[in-house]
Amino acid sequence: MMSLTASLKPGWPDPPTYSLFTITYLLQMSDVKIRISDEQLEEYKRLAVQWSPVFMRLPIATAQDVLKYFTPVNKLRGKRMMPEISGKSQFKPFNKKNTSDAAVDIAWRELETHHGNVIESFSPVDYQDLPLAYDSTYLGEALKKAPQSVLIMAELCASRGQFIAQAAMTGKRNPDGLTTEDICDGLITIAKNEIEDGNISVAKKNLYEMPEAISYDNCCDLLKQFVFSMDHYLRKADNLLFCDPEIEDMYNESYLATHSGIVYNDKYNQPFVEGSNKKLTIVGLPQLAGTDIMFATQKKNLLYGTYLESDQNYVDIIRDGHYDLSMCSDMWLGFQFRTLDPRVIKFISLKQPSQTPVTPPKQDDDKQEESGQ
Repeated sequence: MMSLTASLKPGWPDPPTYSLFTITYLLQMSDVKIRISDEQLEEYKRLAVQWSPVFMRLPIATAQDVLKYFTPVNKLRGKRMMPEISGKSQFKPFNKKNTSDAAVDIAWRELETHHGNVIESFSPVDYQDLPLAYDSTYLGEALKKAPQSVLIMAELCASRGQFIAQAAMTGKRNPDGLTTEDICDGLITIAKNEIEDGNISVAKKNLYEMPEAISYDNCCDLLKQFVFSMDHYLRKADNLLFCDPEIEDMYNESYLATHSGIVYNDKYNQPFVEGSNKKLTIVGLPQLAGTDIMFATQKKNLLYGTYLESDQNYVDIIRDGHYDLSMCSDMWLGFQFRTLDPRVIKFISLKQPSQTPVTPPKQDDDKQEESGQ
């Protein structure tokens, strides 16, 4: 029997001896490709169908840090006109002959959902050693106990929620785009378009132009001025002030410096704007970081539309190479304000801080001479 050995330095232990059969077997094994078996593929497909309703809802569930402030409009594929009705009927002194026409005003705003999808490849082998059955707010007990393959697909679906949350605020419709923000317009984009069209303005009393740039020194006073500018009916409602998280930090610092003598406000974090009678809650959203528009309104005035129950909504799995699977999923998504009435909403146009270039101080001639210059 033929064997192969390697020559080593004197005194080193002899290497293991391999037979020709063993070497031939090892060479043959080097050509074997590890792949997802047909049985594994069929199992993934079966689980994708079984858990499809959960997978389709996970992105919305994980976007709830923002969407919890919205009112959902379900089963919307395409456009729907959303009415805002206000009546002006009133009693008058009795007169059996005095009649008048009913005055009911209906303002319509269009909520449109756009079709989006995702096709991504992933390798189950990359996740085989990860402990995926962890505690999570969006995984129910049944899903936590599901096979690991389900948890892998669930994690991929759930991760899409953070991008939906961002699109809700800063999305801008671009049919040729490659991100969730390209599917539809978010609230900031809608607001800017309405300002440009004149539907949001100081004259219409639904826009407040901040007189100066907000800072850590003046934030509290400036937001109080905004409260005083709000329509009386808006001030009576429980409102949320959506803003950049830095504004929230500025308010706390500013409040601490200007209201330290008020006994009943003894906490650093001040969720309510002073002067609003606890009717205006500051909501700093990471998705609004860097934006120059804020707005105060109620949850009922913010709409998001989805369509998750359709023969066109599904999660599909196909083979994509030896190690990878390709998962396809789609949905409809859209956002809108129900009304721009100043009794329901008011926007703030922020003033940017001046960008005056800083010039280094000029040295005196005597100092320059002393330094040898």
